[in-house]
Order: sequence, then structure tokens, then C-alpha cells
Amino acid sequence: MIDSHSLKKGGWIMFFSAALFGVFGPSSLSYFWWVYLIFVVVFLGFVLYLIYCCERFVLYMSSLFLLAVGLFAYLACTVAYFTASAVLGAGNVFAVLLGLVPAIAVVLTVVIILVGETAFFPFECKGNRVITRGRQQKKTSYNVGLIVGVSVLASGVFFKSVDAQASNVLAVLICTGCSVAISVLSRHIIRGLRTLYIEERNMPVPYTFMKIEEIREARSRWWLGRLFKWMGSLRQSTGS
Repeated sequence: MIDSHSLKKGGWIMFFSAALFGVFGPSSLSYFWWVYLIFVVVFLGFVLYLIYCCERFVLYMSSLFLLAVGLFAYLACTVAYFTASAVLGAGNVFAVLLGLVPAIAVVLTVVIILVGETAFFPFECKGNRVITRGRQQKKTSYNVGLIVGVSVLASGVFFKSVDAQASNVLAVLICTGCSVAISVLSRHIIRGLRTLYIEERNMPVPYTFMKIEEIREARSRWWLGRLFKWMGSLRQSTGS
């Protein structure tokens, strides 16, 4: 169940994970560090909104999923680009296009999952409040952790026995495979979030967290939470 502690912890994990893994991008591109800096600033603002303002269950859960899938896809694209640029040259258009292939594969996987029919609904709804079924959440988290752990161990053994080029290809396959595997294992959650999103478009208020009162009370104690609330009240008074 998402409470104030897990909400705050999850948000900062999202930010520091994205900021850390973002450094391992194609730094040879002249504009990379500018793009990275802009991304970090914008993403920090988004994470602060999730932690201190957001009450939308669908938005928060979708962000967690996109981060988990996006990190591995990003690493796969980076290694794919480096591998292609070693042959075609840094900044080559075809090298950039080849670097995008893992991301395209992951996006197609998610789209296929989204258009599929929901066989199991992983959420419990009470009014506009939602909670993830604990059994499904634990099972998905366990499977994702198992896949990542096995992949890291297997790749570590393999990398010592092959050359750099083969290691790069394997790294692309492993990272892409992790993103695809996470998407497949989370298929019920993905389709469940799709269902909630469609339903809340016809609702007067969006779906929110089951412990929303506890979250609001915690935000009123956090100084950043009070700051965002004050800024929101200023904007409302200015608009009126």
C-alpha cells in the first residue's frame, strides 16, 4: 500500500536512478551534456510534484513503471549507439538510428500489451481510492528482481570470456530483454492502469491513493509540501 513514506522514497529513488544512469549516455555527442542537464532539472521538478503535490494514483504508478522500463531501454540504446558508432563513426545518423532500435522494441512490446484484453485486474477500488493487490505486487517485484539479478550474474561471467564487441552486443540484448521482461511481467498492472485511466476520464475526481489523508497530513508537515501548497494558493488567488 502506498503511504507517505513509500511515496517519498519512491519519488527520490526515481530521481536519483534517472540522474545516475543518465550519465552513462552517449557523451561523445556535442549536445549530450546540455540535454542531460535540462532533463535532470525538468525531471527533478516532476519528482517534486509527485512527492509533494500529486494525488493521482494512475500518474504515480505509471511513472514508476516507465522508469523501470526506461532505464534498461536507455542503457541498451546507449550501448547500441556506441557499438554502431565504433563502426560508422560518432554522430553518424545511421548509428543514432541503430541506437534507437532497443527503445523501439520496448515501445512495441508495451503497445501490444496495452491493446490486449485484461485477464486479471490487479487493483482494488473503493470509490475513487485504489490499492494494488498485495499478492500481485509482491509477485511482480520478486520476478523483476530475479530477472535482473540473474541477468547481471550471467552477463558478468560471459563478459570475461568474449571480446569487447561481443560483450556490447550481449549487453544490448540483456538490457533490452530486461525492459521487455519487466513489461511482460507487469502486463496486468499496465492494462489495469489503462482501465483506471479510461474510467477516471468520466469521473468528477481522478483515482487517488487509499491512504490519501495520511499522505496529505504528512505533506502538511514537510516544509517543501507547505511551500508547494502556498505557491498553489497564490496561483489560485491570482487566477481568481
